[in-house]
Amino acid sequence: MSIFRKKLSYVTLLVLIVFSSCKKDDTTNQNQVLIDQMEAVTDSIIEHTHVPGVVALVVDHKLGIDWVYTAGLSDIPNNKPTDAGYTFRIGSNTKTMVGTVVLQLVEEGELNLDDKLSDYFPQYPKADSVTIAMLCNMTSGIFNFSEDELWVIELLTNPTKVWTPEETVELGFSHNYDFSPGTDWHYSNTNTFLLGMIIEKLTGNTLEQEIESRIINPLQLNKTGFLTSGLELPGTHGRGYYFGEYVENEDLTEYFDISWAWAAGSAYSTPRELQQYVKTLVGGGFLTDEMQQMRLTEMREIAPNVAYGLSLLKRGSFYGHNGGLHGFTSSMYHSNEKDCTVIIYFNCQLELSPDYLFYRYVDILYGSDF
Repeated sequence: MSIFRKKLSYVTLLVLIVFSSCKKDDTTNQNQVLIDQMEAVTDSIIEHTHVPGVVALVVDHKLGIDWVYTAGLSDIPNNKPTDAGYTFRIGSNTKTMVGTVVLQLVEEGELNLDDKLSDYFPQYPKADSVTIAMLCNMTSGIFNFSEDELWVIELLTNPTKVWTPEETVELGFSHNYDFSPGTDWHYSNTNTFLLGMIIEKLTGNTLEQEIESRIINPLQLNKTGFLTSGLELPGTHGRGYYFGEYVENEDLTEYFDISWAWAAGSAYSTPRELQQYVKTLVGGGFLTDEMQQMRLTEMREIAPNVAYGLSLLKRGSFYGHNGGLHGFTSSMYHSNEKDCTVIIYFNCQLELSPDYLFYRYVDILYGSDF
């Protein structure tokens, strides 16, 4: 090779290196702008609302963003900051776990989505008109026990009461159906309790054992668990505040026996472990490709650009769920299209939901195309 050609090759290589470096720097700078905007929106929640603390996680592999952010306090009286490593109660995100076990049992031939509730619990009213699919997608019409005023009074006056699934379900059936099965949509915790009871009836195991063996253990989620009763929130954790309305320093972290939530919302986790879980839940790994595709497509629109399916919530291209119970609210979503996961957790239960931040984040990242 001539000296001229050697010099030319060297110059070309140098240009490519510089161009690649500039491109990387541009991407880093662009991402930092997005991150700064998300941080500002998160900080505004702490500054302008009664939300004590926020933990947020956004991982977008296409953009190259892996962002975890904390704001506010995890313990108000002791002035302790939030910590992204703390465990928290994930509430109704638990429903996706129960629904996943149900669909695995369908694949194993243990039940069918068209099976009637009467095949398992014929004693309940209209049980021969309710299918397993209706219990999963909230179209059964069965009354939501947690909307019963007497139940709320009992929970508040006797917070350490241990509720049995049967007792809670019977409370749901003490009311008339909200509508004829399959004709409408209404969110009901009673549906998921029934799914949990069916899982236990079919397998001979507790719901806790089935969730652990099928979901938690395969993913090696060491800080995630499903609770059946008790006041304790396992692991290192902050505090959870408020029940719907702001009452200064109202601490509900370990105040109610978690049995009231059971299949509908008794699990706990951490942001990173929930990230791993929801990515597997949506991306595939628990179900066959055929069953997974059905789960992601057979959905009912419940609001503009929002749909609900087989124990799964969809917002735009993002799938997952949200959860709220005394002292804790959270959102978990993953988009296969964007290759992005969003986890948000508030250590309180107020009218403002973490879904508000989810929408703000995706608007910052993608605009209206999410």
